[in-house]
Amino acid sequence: MKEETPGRLLDRYLKGECTPEEQRRLEQWLDERSAAGTHNMATFNREEVQQRLKAKIDRQLEARPLVYMLRAFRIAAAVIVILLGTFIIFKNTETGNTIYATTRAGRGQRLRLTLSDGSVVTLNAGTSLRYPRVFKGNSRKVTLQEGEAFFEIQPRERCPFIVGTANTATTVLGTAFNVQAYAAAKEVKVTVVSGKVAVKESHGSETMVVLPDEQAALSPAGIDKKQVSAADNTGWLQGKLQFRNESLEKVALILENNYDVTITFSKEATRHIRFTATFSTDDPLDKILFAITKANKLNYSMKDKIISL
Repeated sequence: MKEETPGRLLDRYLKGECTPEEQRRLEQWLDERSAAGTHNMATFNREEVQQRLKAKIDRQLEARPLVYMLRAFRIAAAVIVILLGTFIIFKNTETGNTIYATTRAGRGQRLRLTLSDGSVVTLNAGTSLRYPRVFKGNSRKVTLQEGEAFFEIQPRERCPFIVGTANTATTVLGTAFNVQAYAAAKEVKVTVVSGKVAVKESHGSETMVVLPDEQAALSPAGIDKKQVSAADNTGWLQGKLQFRNESLEKVALILENNYDVTITFSKEATRHIRFTATFSTDDPLDKILFAITKANKLNYSMKDKIISL
């Protein structure tokens, strides 16, 4: 008897041959892969899965009661998340003899990647990373195009790991650190959890060494370093939204990525109000908005996915 792998179960589901127990196991597997961001759909044909999924839902709509339709939609949603996470958002480009991959964590998602050298990168919601499929030469360089990522780097003597952003280059040999580089924030923050890194402006000569519980911040005004709590600055890895004297403009950016909404400001001055609080990514958005507006004597309105503060 053949082992019922997730791929075989999905194939049986799309053919309408799954038993209730098999469908339950498929739902559980899809839920786990979607939540963990560790899915591997390489053995599936994306276009074929999409077409067959749509055909099955159409059949459910025509012939099945509501309870079956809801279960079909649940599986469809999980499959779509995985397809988006691994095919549509994942793309390869070739430069010289090196093949680069670009992976993006969509809004409301976090993804965990293992690079060819064994280093692990966790992408926060709304984050895009470009990296070689296989590292070559005497350095390992990746580019954080947008967003925030946590790096756990495998040490390699005489082969530094370099994280580039639009304005900075962070060089390490083996360490764990966080890089936040949202374009809208106009600032790059590098926070070290363990080891040490050297941060410099992409086109500058000044290099700053950053140790555990220190943070280098580069803005149009220059580069600066301060003592911080690394745990506070990496709370997003545990599903926390931690704001420490952040501007509401920055808070809005984080909320937009985590809740897939757009936040606007009715007054320019509101953008610069400072806010400190801790929430969970499981908290409903209206709870967070209530706390923000209550603390700052503001009001907000929401229509569809557009929020005005």
